[in-house]
Amino acid sequence: MQDLKTQMHANRNGEFGTTPRRTRRFYNNGKNWFFITRDGKHHGPYQHFTQAEAALKLYLRRCGIVHYTPS
Repeated sequence: MQDLKTQMHANRNGEFGTTPRRTRRFYNNGKNWFFITRDGKHHGPYQHFTQAEAALKLYLRRCGIVHYTPS
């Protein structure tokens, strides 16, 4: 399994050329979790990281960016 630094600097499926700068999508304000979309919008608060992660996956599916199938 690749480490986080390697993953953040790798091209994603369908990307070619120079890898764009990547930032972390999730952050915690000490009490709640949030995620940030590429357009700079902050989503949250969520009580748990797993809730924020699930909300991001749903957001990406609804935008047609990711086709996620639960296992």
